[in-house]
Amino acid sequence: MTDRSRLGELIINRMKEVLGVAMDKEVAEYFGIKQASVTNWRKRGTIPIEQCIQLRQARGVSIDWLLLGIGEGEIDENYVSGIEDRDYTEVPLYDVEASAGNGSFFDQEQISSYLKFRNDWMTREGLHQKDLAAIRVAGDSMDGTLADGDTVLIDRSKKKPDGVFAIRIGDSLRIKRLQKMADGSLRVSSDNPMYQPEVIHPENMSQIEIVGQCYWRGGRVF
Repeated sequence: MTDRSRLGELIINRMKEVLGVAMDKEVAEYFGIKQASVTNWRKRGTIPIEQCIQLRQARGVSIDWLLLGIGEGEIDENYVSGIEDRDYTEVPLYDVEASAGNGSFFDQEQISSYLKFRNDWMTREGLHQKDLAAIRVAGDSMDGTLADGDTVLIDRSKKKPDGVFAIRIGDSLRIKRLQKMADGSLRVSSDNPMYQPEVIHPENMSQIEIVGQCYWRGGRVF
């Protein structure tokens, strides 16, 4: 077992201890994710920082202990009882991979879990709950900016290029960098240089739907 794989194994074991479970599928069920994601944490030595923060907030366990094994894995009841839900806004995290076909990408039945963001942060950033949705990144086309498995917060009120956006082409949801060209066409590119950019000409603009701007990311630490 490599050092990175060992790191993932240790973090998963500490999660199981906090949750009082013994199997990977039970960890996955708690977080509302697929069991394969937990397997990948172990295999790749991924640090599931988003889930560690979730456990910190929900169970009051030390982040240092979860990630590094430093200190004790005791529950800080004062921390848990001190968290006021009114200080946070919940944003739905969607399992968009389940949305094949022509339906909406953001249906209630596709919500896998919720992310909490502090209200004061959202106010500073000018974000509004009604405009927000979160999805996970799949694939390597945006490597350098977004990694496979990252979580992205989408602001659906922002649809004017330029920048990184969630877009819909046909029945597929993609995350790409968009640039409006002088002739009215739209350049659709990946940050991974292995992928060639596309150009959508003005007469074909109906083929693409800009879902919203990718505003925030959360993911593993390399």
